[in-house]
Amino acid sequence: MQKYQRKNSACYIGALVFVLISTVFAVILQFFKGGVLDYAIAGDITATIQNGGLLIGFILGEVLFYYCYKRLSARFSVGCMRLLKHDIFERILRQDYVTYKEQQQGAYVAKYTNEADMINSRYFQMLPLFWEILLKIVFVSLALFILDWRIALITLLLLTTPLYIPKLIEKRLQEAQTEYLKAVEDNLAKVSDWLSGFEIIKNFSIEQQILLRFDQSNTWAMDKLLRDTVLGAAAQLITTLISYLSYFIVLACSAWLVLSGAFSAGDFFVAIGMIDQLSYPLISLAEIIRQLIAVKPSCAAMAQFLSQSDGGTHSKSLPCIQKEICYDGVSFGYTSDRLLLQNFSFTAQMGRKYLIKGPSGCGKTTAVNLLLRYYDVTSGRITLDGLPISQYSDTYSAMTVVRQEAVLFHDTLRNNLTMYRDVGDDMLMETLKSLGLDRFANLQSLDAVITENGANLSGGEKKRICLARALLRDTSVLILDEPLANLDENTAKRIEDLLLSISGKLLLVVSHQFTEEKLHLFDGVVTLGAQ
Repeated sequence: MQKYQRKNSACYIGALVFVLISTVFAVILQFFKGGVLDYAIAGDITATIQNGGLLIGFILGEVLFYYCYKRLSARFSVGCMRLLKHDIFERILRQDYVTYKEQQQGAYVAKYTNEADMINSRYFQMLPLFWEILLKIVFVSLALFILDWRIALITLLLLTTPLYIPKLIEKRLQEAQTEYLKAVEDNLAKVSDWLSGFEIIKNFSIEQQILLRFDQSNTWAMDKLLRDTVLGAAAQLITTLISYLSYFIVLACSAWLVLSGAFSAGDFFVAIGMIDQLSYPLISLAEIIRQLIAVKPSCAAMAQFLSQSDGGTHSKSLPCIQKEICYDGVSFGYTSDRLLLQNFSFTAQMGRKYLIKGPSGCGKTTAVNLLLRYYDVTSGRITLDGLPISQYSDTYSAMTVVRQEAVLFHDTLRNNLTMYRDVGDDMLMETLKSLGLDRFANLQSLDAVITENGANLSGGEKKRICLARALLRDTSVLILDEPLANLDENTAKRIEDLLLSISGKLLLVVSHQFTEEKLHLFDGVVTLGAQ
């Protein structure tokens, strides 16, 4: 977390300078309060007015510099939070696909939201506040020594006692917060899973069953939050009680000094003001220390997550395919006891079209995933233009894949087609027309917003928009994984014709339902059988 502090050090240092000046003003004005009271009792109107004017000036100065401090401390915490969230999202994006799928989406959401927010509220926001309170304690203590060393010693001895409370229960505080964050992460993962299956929930009418399971998960998370909150409240209660007891003891000592003649009325007034300024900061400091102690495991876990490698052991990316892709005796299985692909050999040449067919579960998609470097072959080898695929970290630059499920972002049609690259409108509209999407081939439609996952489009339109996006990327290899799934007969036939019309690239179509009469239009058909 220190990296984020350094990058926002200007705001951090500026905040400390302003709070230092504000604290000096706050301490000095206490003496002017006592002076106003003493001069008023003595009947010295001129001195009373002069001290009153100076008092007002210092009050305004304190308020102004404190306002500047709050602004800079807010900029510091927000700046740190912005960089932290950027790093979390970047870390998620830099994972390879297989590693990413090892965790539920909700776990990543929890890290980006709950864990990051926890670190912000209990660490970044607490750092300027810690120094604000500490500076106030130091300056008020010095002022008390100037006023009377006896009161200063008694005050510091009694009012600092609550600072030790958080340290005594440090382990329990950290355990409570860690358990809460884990429970929230599990709850968000389940919620994300249920929402992704919203249609199934409605179709099977299982809202009550899902709600029951949600209540169980949510109750567990809230119980952990309650434990964390109650433990904090208990620590704060003990701290507050000790502080108030100490306050009354110091107050009694100050009153005794007045009765013995060692203090004037103004001195007593100043002492009470100083003690008021010291007691609350000490209570607050105990709470800040509690927060900083409790958040340590979260900061350590976040730092570990951000420092993890991307999982790749290679460094070379495949730029393009010029000649061919060759599977040579490839065998692969997700588990050691069952091979999904066994001694599979196949050569695909640039500029030609190939169909990989076979029943579900025979390894069609797996063969494609091996090309994308999601997994390494168990035996055999895959070569790209004669070079082993194993020497490349990824093949994304040379290949575009269109999966069975059409994925569209909640953004404009233009951005969904270009993927935020600079592509001319004429090229966009020409591509849309070539795929029979004439109604979208105009500026108004290009700027229209597509709802999440294309909910405002038909299944065929979503498929063709994803195909248009793939064609606009114009890579050496175009892979279509089950492009005819979940389409009506007429739309499926239209998609088939569109695929067969693609030229100038290596086309790999993975499908178990392509029309038999059109198979001869492929340059090669590979049939995989269930193992």
